[in-house]
Amino acid sequence: MAAKRSHIVLCLIQCGQTTWDVEHRVHGSTDLPLSETGRQTLMDELGRFHIPKASVIHHPNDEAATDTAHLAAERWGAKTKVVDELADPNLGLLEGLSAQDFEDRFPSRHRQWEDDPITLAPPEGEQLAFAAQRIFKAVAKVIKRSRGDEVALVLHDLGAGMLRCWLADRPLGDLWKMLGGRPHIERYVLPLEMASELETAVEVTEVE
Repeated sequence: MAAKRSHIVLCLIQCGQTTWDVEHRVHGSTDLPLSETGRQTLMDELGRFHIPKASVIHHPNDEAATDTAHLAAERWGAKTKVVDELADPNLGLLEGLSAQDFEDRFPSRHRQWEDDPITLAPPEGEQLAFAAQRIFKAVAKVIKRSRGDEVALVLHDLGAGMLRCWLADRPLGDLWKMLGGRPHIERYVLPLEMASELETAVEVTEVE
């Protein structure tokens, strides 16, 4: 009889850059393709990364995340599966703004974005804490449903930063610190019971 699993490996793939990322525009759920630079950087990292055991790469249903998953799947001989709940938050009226336009038009929200982004409720968008709750529950479901020893998923910047905060036992407001200088692809070894903890990791109340 095979031994019961006690741990699982999480392979986190941060979505490749889009033109808005390169131009330092606010980017949440807007559907954009990978930039040429983003595509090449991702392919270079995929070429150096040890092929994981995951047979399926889970990803949000936008062009950049889909292309990221397909590039990884082609390199690793895996399949891909859309999980809508892994999408980054809809940032409403902030989508596409340059940093200067954001600061000029929404100064108080810009301070939140810089200092404690998880508390931000974008105008006509999704509160970031609710997005974290949604993403964490989706990741937990992927882990719980997996029958293999490793799962792989693609997240955009905000989702990746939030998840790295939780994995490092840091407050979600530190998500910017968990993005700079990090590789696009990372592996984490998790006790299986952490999936249940992830489902209830974020408690939120709606911001008026």
